[in-house]
Order: sequence, then C-alpha cells, then structure tokens
Amino acid sequence: MIDRLTKTFRGAEHGSLSVEAVFAFPMMVIAITMTFVIWDAFKTLNSSQNATYTVADMLSRQTTPVDADYLTSMHEIFNFLSDGAGGNALRVSVVTMTEDPETLVRTKVLVWSKGVGGINGYADLKPLGNRVPDMAVGDELIVVESEQNWAPAFNVGLSGYRFRDVEISRPRFAPQLVWSDV
Repeated sequence: MIDRLTKTFRGAEHGSLSVEAVFAFPMMVIAITMTFVIWDAFKTLNSSQNATYTVADMLSRQTTPVDADYLTSMHEIFNFLSDGAGGNALRVSVVTMTEDPETLVRTKVLVWSKGVGGINGYADLKPLGNRVPDMAVGDELIVVESEQNWAPAFNVGLSGYRFRDVEISRPRFAPQLVWSDV
C-alpha cells in the first residue's frame, strides 16, 4: 500500500505550477523593484544633466549683467527641469585666460563665482582643478555646476546619492558674463 501511494505521489504533476509560482513570484517582485530603482537613478541623473546644460545655455546667451535675483531664478528653473524635490544647488563661475606681456605666461583667472541653494562660490580656481580647459587669451568660459540629491524609493541595496554635474560654455552674444551687485 505504501509503495502504491509513493508511486502515485511521485508520478502526480498537478499543483506543480503553484509551487513554482511560490518560488518565482518573490524573485520577480525583487527584479522589478530593482529595475524601477535603477531606472529612477538614471532618470534623475539624466534630468539633472539636461537641466544643468539648459542653465549653462541660458547664461551663455545673457547680454546684460547677472545679479543674485537672476541666479536665484536660474536655480528655480533648474529645480523645475530636474524635478528636484529639494536639496538642489547651483554654482556659476566665470573664468578667463590672461597673459603676462613680459613673460608670456598664460594664467586662468577666476573672474567671479556665486552659488545658490546651499553652496558657495569659489574664492580661487583650485576647486575647479583641471575641469576648465585651455582657451585663447582673453576668452571667457562659464562653468555651471549643479548638485542634486537622489534617494531610492525602495531599499534594494543602493544608498542615496548626490549627483554632481558640470557644464562649461562660452558667452555667445556678449564678450563676457558680468556680475552685478546692484
């Protein structure tokens, strides 16, 4: 009798789909959740890069002096374009190339640097390091740096991150981007 029940149990295949579903369903949920979180991270990175590029492009077209209100408006545009819920910051620096007429030594000089959203402007060029490329004497570059916080919606092994982007552009319609304290 036990032998017959064992053969019947061993040969029965009904209910196997339910057992497989019990094992597969949690793995599918985890895979879909991880895909969602990773997709969200790349979406945040992409929107942050695009917003930084847009702000740099707007500043490169500026023909009138820039002031604190204008920079705050650029920060608000960055927040809107990047879908930032807070914790975003923006720094704008202007760098020019000078040349000593006696020694013909070319030097990059920080013209001005201002930050908004919790970061300050630079006092010198050291923090920018080698990010500023070489340029012709008298040329000016606008360096726009942005920072955006990202936190995963679900705990799948990724921790929160602060995306940092840098966009460098040249003034297009004016020879320089001027800062105004007035």
